Amino acid sequence: MSLSEDTEIKVLATANGLAIPTEFHEGVRMNLDLLRSYATLIEGMDLSDRLEPAFEYEP
Repeated sequence: MSLSEDTEIKVLATANGLAIPTEFHEGVRMNLDLLRSYATLIEGMDLSDRLEPAFEYEP
């Protein structure tokens, strides 16, 4: 296995019917890690029990 090959990416790609060439694994890994860090931030936020529209929201 080369350094740029990523088993998790291969498994996720296969599960979604995609073929991601090995030369793109490094970039896909960086994006996957970034998305996971955003998810961690969102999951860690305390949200109010009451939903309110954004400041200055006009329907």
